[in-house]
Amino acid sequence: MSGKKLLTQSELSAFCQQIAMVVTAGLPTYYGISILKDDAPDSQTAALLEEIYEPMESGGTLHEALKSTGVFPPYMVHMIELGETTGRLEEVLISLSRYYEREAEIRSGIKNAVTYPLTMTCMMIAVILVMIAKVVPVFSQIYESLGSEVTGIARTLLNISTSLNHYMVILVAVFALLLVFGLILYHTDLGRVLFLGKKLALSIAASRFANCMYLALASGLDTDQGLDLANELVNNPHMQARIAKCKEHIRQGETFDRSLLLSGIFSQMYASWITIGYKTGAMDEVMKRIGDAYEEETDERLSHMISVLEPTLVIILCFFIGLILISFLLPLLGIMSSIG
Repeated sequence: MSGKKLLTQSELSAFCQQIAMVVTAGLPTYYGISILKDDAPDSQTAALLEEIYEPMESGGTLHEALKSTGVFPPYMVHMIELGETTGRLEEVLISLSRYYEREAEIRSGIKNAVTYPLTMTCMMIAVILVMIAKVVPVFSQIYESLGSEVTGIARTLLNISTSLNHYMVILVAVFALLLVFGLILYHTDLGRVLFLGKKLALSIAASRFANCMYLALASGLDTDQGLDLANELVNNPHMQARIAKCKEHIRQGETFDRSLLLSGIFSQMYASWITIGYKTGAMDEVMKRIGDAYEEETDERLSHMISVLEPTLVIILCFFIGLILISFLLPLLGIMSSIG
């Protein structure tokens, strides 16, 4: 079971939405699973739904059936168990569907923000290496045929070209290892902070925290349970430290809204929202609004990062190509003019 791959956020959102519709219609959940199984788009989905349906047909609960498959995250199973226990399964499923839908949007934005610049960087490095390793020696041969030698920057580039050609296999292997190491590092909490930068990573974590607290509060959990759940989901060491501070302030007697602000989880810009939400008992709706605001802020940061990085990489590439051409062509033109 542990070797199975967890479903994606989009798949989890769609599943929760479908089961919520079944519960809303007043049908037993196992009957709804049976309907979904019959209408499954492929054999793999049908097999998974069959695996969920069998224990439920024998009287098992939904959360037990989901847990037995090994493809649903533990916190989702836990939330559904709470929904079944408290009789708020429909609300829990709707909240889960919205949470995973937002999570899918966040992950998609991060993936696009990292993949595009990384691809451009790799292409830029490849072009520069090809220019130095293959094009520079051609200019050197032209100089030799004219009975002249390269000097200055051109000589330095030629020496680099010779070294690159000599150690090309080793350099490619090292570059491949660094790329693999970077991909592994990116999948860690620290790696995401390093790749995305602390401000952007915290903005993403704040959005996840707000969405998680909305999910918890809308599903009937108290603030302490919501904080524990959020601590597992934010995937950011800086935000987890702030959540720990928030819990400590609550233990010292501070109110939940005051603790959120003292711990620095949200910026002071949302202080009035949090205070009003706490006093009116609408903290779940406030968390939803804050989550939306942080998602917009994250999108703007990601777009800005890409818009700055793209021309920067192009400028660097043009600089290196221009340096190579100028270093060889200008002296070559002088030689050709003297011969003429």
